[in-house]
Amino acid sequence: MSAHTAHESEERPASAGAEHLFRFGGGSVALFGEMLVVGLVVTALSLPLVTAVPAIAAGVHHLDRHVSDRGDGLGELLDAARRACRGGWAVGAVAALALGLLGLNVALGVQGLVPGGTPLAIVSALFAAVIAVVVVRAASLWEPSADWRELLREAASLTTADPVGTAYVLIGLGVGAVVAWMFLPLIIVTPGMLAIAMLAARRRANAPVCMDHARRGR
Repeated sequence: MSAHTAHESEERPASAGAEHLFRFGGGSVALFGEMLVVGLVVTALSLPLVTAVPAIAAGVHHLDRHVSDRGDGLGELLDAARRACRGGWAVGAVAALALGLLGLNVALGVQGLVPGGTPLAIVSALFAAVIAVVVVRAASLWEPSADWRELLREAASLTTADPVGTAYVLIGLGVGAVVAWMFLPLIIVTPGMLAIAMLAARRRANAPVCMDHARRGR
């Protein structure tokens, strides 16, 4: 048997094994496991509230490295969260304050305890949705060398320039909220579910067409 033939015979089992793994969901199961890990870690890191935005940014960055076959260990995830907190904690603090006030407006408006009632609640809910989407899209774009102010500007442009990516984020936020509302203990994995939706939006944002639209929108 020639060396070339022997090499081919060695490659076939590996290829067949990889094809078998892919066909029966090996890659999907691995991604599901990473989603659970990200959910648990992000939930723990988000307990101070002001760290929620940089924590989910690190989670999306971690999933992106995982699907790209780059280093995706727990140490890398924690290191990414530390780096994201350098400027991201301020974004998280402002976002938490704004969403908290708008949420209070919604609650008071629905109960009719403030002037404006239902219209005030609707407007506040819309503002809260816009803030949440822009901040989440900014977090999905984060890289260790990124500036958060630039990320927020780019996310604001992408929110309108890439409606499909924005829909991914809204669906991720909505599904996470429903899951947590139906069974509160599952709140520890909802950040992982949101991170998957954010990863899809991130990959769309990195496509040349979306980047060109975002630049024109600035």
